[in-house]
Amino acid sequence: MRKLLNVFDDIWSQAEARNKTESNRFHRLFQQKKRYMHLGIYDSVTKKYVVFDTINLVGNYRYADVKEPPEFAEMRNLVK
Repeated sequence: MRKLLNVFDDIWSQAEARNKTESNRFHRLFQQKKRYMHLGIYDSVTKKYVVFDTINLVGNYRYADVKEPPEFAEMRNLVK
């Protein structure tokens, strides 16, 4: 879980760098309910967002421990 948060923080730092040049285009979505978190980025210009729910890590065949979730790649593309 800590590795996921570090990767998300790296993506968010890229979004913050773009926010400095484009006046708060990206917004961070973060919500924690008990043990599970929702992480995401919202683009206010294109009105698109990408959200990753950590509850998906439990028993979901699409997510492996060694690979980062595909939602993080979508977040990187959104920030570019």
